[in-house]
Amino acid sequence: MSITRIYKKLIAEGNGILIFSILFAIIIRLVYFLKIGILEHNAEPSYLWGIFAPFFTNPYISLAGSSLFVGGIAFLASHINTEHVLIRNKSFLVPSVILLMFSCQPSFISMSAEYVALFLFLSIIGILFASYQGEHPQSVAFRCSFMLTLGSLFVPVSLIYLPVLWIAFIIIRSFNIKSLLASISGVIIIYFPVFSYYLFIGNLDAFYLPLQSLIHNMFELPFAGYNTKNWILLSGVILLLAVIIGDDYINRHKDKIKVRSYLSLLLFLTVTSFLLFLFSNTGSYLHLFITMLCGGFLISHFFALVEKVTSVLLFLIVLIFYLFIIFLPFLLL
Repeated sequence: MSITRIYKKLIAEGNGILIFSILFAIIIRLVYFLKIGILEHNAEPSYLWGIFAPFFTNPYISLAGSSLFVGGIAFLASHINTEHVLIRNKSFLVPSVILLMFSCQPSFISMSAEYVALFLFLSIIGILFASYQGEHPQSVAFRCSFMLTLGSLFVPVSLIYLPVLWIAFIIIRSFNIKSLLASISGVIIIYFPVFSYYLFIGNLDAFYLPLQSLIHNMFELPFAGYNTKNWILLSGVILLLAVIIGDDYINRHKDKIKVRSYLSLLLFLTVTSFLLFLFSNTGSYLHLFITMLCGGFLISHFFALVEKVTSVLLFLIVLIFYLFIIFLPFLLL
């Protein structure tokens, strides 16, 4: 049996990879928890997260909360992939990759507002997929902006993605003036009562604080302080992203036109969030999480449709790189 057939049977099309990913994610999360512990993350001011954060001060509850959210995100991503046939062959790589990616660093095992915002963002991706060339783009725009704005009550930096949504509507061919106005109304319908509440209690400073923190250090360049470890990780991510973009350009004719739009949307979101992660200092993991989420779809699509031995070898290289990322925190202890 050839290497590619073994790969397809065990990884690309088999369900064993999902079982392995679940067990491995649980084990590595427990190892991080026992050896390193829950790392404190200085959350940016928000409107709602301060209400829920005290429930996760207990390390065990924080670990359980983040694990449940990661599992929920992986399940929803798998449902979106299955419903919209993003990968034309049967594959469990989407949930497997997402489980592994969100369990590869100690800072990912603590519950944070970013997980709530990310779940809502993934729901938006599902809505965008379902609305391809839809008849009521204004309804889609309102729902997407409403959920994005709801996420901004937990992580204010989510608001940065409102203009990104407008471009996303263009990619899925559902953009017009009505959808633009509907998306703005989705923001107003949430923030107007929030503003009214703070006005009523006479504490407008508390309303402005999350928005001020959003732009306070935004234009500082985070990568200016990167060390050698960060540059190695960054280089690996950029190389993998370049390979996926090149493969998509060469083999995009094999997918349906609708799936090409899905992939273009995911690629746009991945590149945009990655650039925001590099060039905006918001103090939030959200840009990184969105990059990982959308990139996880692209990685899964790429490795689920492997036809050459070179692609199998690339998978092994990526796997070794992933293991390096996992064990790096222990080397720095």
